[in-house]
Amino acid sequence: MFLRPFLSSTLVLALVCLSLSHGPLATAASVVKPIHQDLVLAEGTPIKVIVTSEISSKDAKPNDPVSFTVTEDISISGTVVLRLGTAAVGSVVNAEKRGYLGKSGKLAIQVESTQTVDGTPLKLRAARGNEGEDGLTTLNFISPFFLFKKGGDAKIEAGTPLTVYVATAKRFRTEGSTLTAIVDPTANAPSSEEATVYIYRPKKMVGGALEPSVFVDDIELARMDNGRYFAIKVKPGKHIIRLTDDKKGYAIDMGAGQTYYFRVGIEAGIWKGQGKLTLDDENRAIPEIKRLKFIGQDKVKAPNLVIEISPK
Repeated sequence: MFLRPFLSSTLVLALVCLSLSHGPLATAASVVKPIHQDLVLAEGTPIKVIVTSEISSKDAKPNDPVSFTVTEDISISGTVVLRLGTAAVGSVVNAEKRGYLGKSGKLAIQVESTQTVDGTPLKLRAARGNEGEDGLTTLNFISPFFLFKKGGDAKIEAGTPLTVYVATAKRFRTEGSTLTAIVDPTANAPSSEEATVYIYRPKKMVGGALEPSVFVDDIELARMDNGRYFAIKVKPGKHIIRLTDDKKGYAIDMGAGQTYYFRVGIEAGIWKGQGKLTLDDENRAIPEIKRLKFIGQDKVKAPNLVIEISPK
């Protein structure tokens, strides 16, 4: 008489046990994170930084250091790879004081690198690809950088926010709470192909007799004659191209196989032969260079560096 209720209770208990064995406990066990996990910090990942001290075109010069601070954590799959408050470094690319007749001051800077939580160097750039930053001008035909302009001297105030981007993807492995960079032995070594630099001066009547000297990394290359051009080859990396005045130039991290064009001119009101140097776009530079003659050998100061090649 009591057999049927007993069997029903036993069946219910068995079903409950079966449900538990395939329910939340089993699900929790199936999502336990692996001990080792590979992560990729992708090229083009945005990183927010701020400038840590004021910079002015009035006294800055090419290659002056500029310091930045990362303003947010960068995480991958819940693991922090770049921590808020990490220092980033950069430099002044070009600085021009305000000029005659209300000419704007200019100040160009680049954010070069920071490091991940394990101390791995991380190269940065000013644009994700070829696009520029909203509200800022970037010269993307070279190694991108930020250019600020103002009617007076250009200033970048401390706390100015910028968004930069990871220049080269990095791979990591987590072992517990430890993050370690993965070195790929099959990865291609950085290219050692030299960069090409053209220096040219369109023929002008104003200041035609003046011959400002052109330097690369403190080596005098030539006295820049009116209506002439020349070229040099340099190893990849940062180089300073300038005129006699060490404030009149550009400090650029030049890429392997890249080509750069610098125009020399004489500004009104300058009569000491120092002139003006401008980083130029190939679309304007190449047609102009093709109309010029190679610089005279009597003007060349570094014959082992100055070469005669035509732009393509």
